[in-house]
Amino acid sequence: MKTTQRVLPNIIAVVLLTISGAAQALAPLSPNALLEDTTDKMFDALNKDRNSIKANPTHTQKIVEDILMPNIDIITSSKWVLGKYWDDASKEQKLRFIREFRTMLLRFYSSALSEYLNSHEEKLEKSIMRFTPTNEADQKEVIVRSEVTPKNSKAVPVLYHMHLTDKGWKVFDVSVEGVSVITTYKTSFANDIQQNGIDGLIASLVERNQKLLASGTKALSDGQKPPGLTSK
Repeated sequence: MKTTQRVLPNIIAVVLLTISGAAQALAPLSPNALLEDTTDKMFDALNKDRNSIKANPTHTQKIVEDILMPNIDIITSSKWVLGKYWDDASKEQKLRFIREFRTMLLRFYSSALSEYLNSHEEKLEKSIMRFTPTNEADQKEVIVRSEVTPKNSKAVPVLYHMHLTDKGWKVFDVSVEGVSVITTYKTSFANDIQQNGIDGLIASLVERNQKLLASGTKALSDGQKPPGLTSK
């Protein structure tokens, strides 16, 4: 009993510290802090694993899955990209679309990053990304402005459309030089739905994802742009 009494305060202290740490971990990062933290982690992982990526470009997919994808609100993105067709879709169609759309974004980002790393030998410098401070006080939705300035290239404006969720701030759209990713896909998907219905769109996404998976490594090794990056 005496031993228990002596140890109890230490146990309570550890529990309190654990709870305190958990509370801090649960406190949502600001939009800017979240993007900067994600960028730092992505750059560190990509630089550290460059040799693994060269040997197996699909290794990039794990990095994107672990670091980038948790900060994207794929459900909201899916609703926006389907637009008026979202309400027409059944629950099963919505779930299938969300899964395939997420897979497409994951493989697209992974292929693009692998292609870039395999065509540029220099280390990724965090200085190429610059974020403009955003005041998110009492707001549920914000746009974080940034510029990406690759070596020997002009600055490219990138806007991150974010909103506050139960799990913190999440990105639901990105605009590059004024071109919205969601709007671009929304137009393309609407054409597919008009011609082949929602099931037809989902089937085309399944086929596209299979091609991304099958051709990604070969395209990168041949120095070609991955599917979706080819200029029209």
